[in-house]
Amino acid sequence: MSSADVRGLTERMLTDLRGDDAEGLATLLASVVAPDAPRRHLLCPLLGELVSMVAGDLRERADDGTEAPGVDRTVGGSEEVGAGTFTAELVDDEDEPFDIDDLDPAVRAVLRAVLAELNDDPGDVRFHLGLIGADPEPLARLDAVWHVLLWASMLDEGAA
Repeated sequence: MSSADVRGLTERMLTDLRGDDAEGLATLLASVVAPDAPRRHLLCPLLGELVSMVAGDLRERADDGTEAPGVDRTVGGSEEVGAGTFTAELVDDEDEPFDIDDLDPAVRAVLRAVLAELNDDPGDVRFHLGLIGADPEPLARLDAVWHVLLWASMLDEGAA
């Protein structure tokens, strides 16, 4: 497995998502989340690539002052760009706050991986992605990939 393979797979998924190619995207998703998937070994690297993309887009927005809904940076004692801690505020469809523990475990893990990436904690990123990779439920793995794929697509479209 090379990083080029992971980047290529990531870009194909994003292209299929943006192009409304449901059949192509479903085939690619199944190839990494199914129990006997031929590319199952690419699940965690794929998630890592997507998490990195999402965190990069969010960090860019924070650095240039563009609003990123639900993501805040608390600056602790330094006005230096990039300083501080990133946090997330979760709200439901009615803008009511809810707790991260109310999320399904795989989605919670991918959100925590994004926050760990934003806060420069690669060990925590690996830990949370490992939780997703080790989840015995294919639908949980699919849910995690789907959410971070949507986040990456939406943030990228918002930057354009």
